[in-house]
Amino acid sequence: MGDVPYEIERKFLLAAPDGAVLDGLATSVSHIEQTYLRNDDGQAERVRRRTVRRPGADGETVTLTHTRKVGVSKGVVEEYERELDEAEYGELLQRSDADRVPVVKTRWVVRHDGRDWEVDHLVSPRDLWLMEVELPAADDVEAELEVPPWAHGVREVTGDDAYSNKNLALPPSD
Repeated sequence: MGDVPYEIERKFLLAAPDGAVLDGLATSVSHIEQTYLRNDDGQAERVRRRTVRRPGADGETVTLTHTRKVGVSKGVVEEYERELDEAEYGELLQRSDADRVPVVKTRWVVRHDGRDWEVDHLVSPRDLWLMEVELPAADDVEAELEVPPWAHGVREVTGDDAYSNKNLALPPSD
């Protein structure tokens, strides 16, 4: 697909997994806060603060990023991402989208069937469990996948706008 930075992934809604199982299998656990920004082109643009801890490692690492995503097709987006320093992060936060609230979640990365599965527990603005897996090619968006055995109540939501992070940042209407 050329030099364009594509992100190809599938996304699944799931029932709350056993936290002890996730902790035992995880190659990393992150606390993530992502804030969507106002822009004039309607694309998803965000800043993210990610605090990562890895089993057996001392301490945590914090990464600040700025990301723009442009939808291409179901499960495929162009993704432009760069790291930020605290000053740039603060400047970009000034463009926070007033219609959206920060998405706060914990992410476990779990290896299964030769792939890294990202399991997200969103705690704000709603309580929700999602799981994503990145794929090497757009053709894989329709391929059979072996879902991890600890994942229950799994329903695929790839391409469902209701489960895009940008839309999950909208305050619940209930």
